[in-house]
Amino acid sequence: MWLRVAVPAVLAVVLVWRVVVPQYAAAVDALRSLERVSLVLAGSAVVLEVASLLANTLVTTTVLGRRSPRYSTLLRIDLTNLGVSHVAPGGALVAAAVRFRLLVRAGVSRQEALTAAAIQATGSNVVLGAVFAVGLVLSLATVGGNASYSSAAGVVVVLVVATSTAVWLIAGHTERAVTIVRAVVAHVGLVDARVAESFLRTIAARLEEFSSHPRRAITAISWALLNWLLDAAALWVVLCAFGFRLGIPALLTVYGLGGILALLPVTPGGLGIVESVMVPAFGALGVPLDTALLGVVSWRLLEFWIPIPVAVLAWSSLRLGTLRHTRVGTIGASAPGEHPRRQEHFHHG
Repeated sequence: MWLRVAVPAVLAVVLVWRVVVPQYAAAVDALRSLERVSLVLAGSAVVLEVASLLANTLVTTTVLGRRSPRYSTLLRIDLTNLGVSHVAPGGALVAAAVRFRLLVRAGVSRQEALTAAAIQATGSNVVLGAVFAVGLVLSLATVGGNASYSSAAGVVVVLVVATSTAVWLIAGHTERAVTIVRAVVAHVGLVDARVAESFLRTIAARLEEFSSHPRRAITAISWALLNWLLDAAALWVVLCAFGFRLGIPALLTVYGLGGILALLPVTPGGLGIVESVMVPAFGALGVPLDTALLGVVSWRLLEFWIPIPVAVLAWSSLRLGTLRHTRVGTIGASAPGEHPRRQEHFHHG
């Protein structure tokens, strides 16, 4: 058990000491570039980041469908989830647990909260992989047969194929998927087979629901794509604010790579890893090192650090307001598709 904490901690220290610190040392001279910053562009980056967060919650609303709490409640839950993922060790797992409890308190059934989270996370990550893949393809004309690009493209292809196969198996061959999962769970022994089967069947039912309403699936994918593209646009605008206009292929490639690395359960939100990879990646694509450093650090301030205090405010407003009198177990205990007893937090679309 201690290895799960020690290994990521050691890796984080090594990354910060060997990669991040030397890069930040260059920021002393790079600070001279601040006089070139356009306040209009800086403000535009902030607006784009806010719009990205709003689009992310629209994904949540679409996935939950008619069982969704009010948008304002979901937005605060998603903001809380984002903030926790940026500070907690193993951030994504801890944040998922917090988000689950808040969704249940808001009136979402336990099964719906679990399956919606799984579908949303998987779909959103696949869309991110697609953004990265498009950037790679568009960049091939300029980077040619670069081995690193080829390896990255291969990893993305494998992940997309694996995810697509899993979705196809669960949605179209549920019984076979259940058999496989029960065999794996029986061998591993970490989860009760009945719980795993129930979870899988609920996901299959949700996927069938989406397949019977393709417009809803397309809407969810569109919001997820907009979420990532708005975030990438904020990065592009920040780089422009420091005097460099980056090409779209290079932007999507480096942004997609940074987003994928942020998913790794090594440091919260990829802290240290994202910066240590994106800065030299931009440099390799022609961005001056000082501009790349200031651009990435400034963008991470908007995308990573500022959401943390915002998450505290969002969580406080939920606990002191909307969800003050709710209890886990009394709300959201209904079966999928049924309406919980307290319905004042719901809208019906």
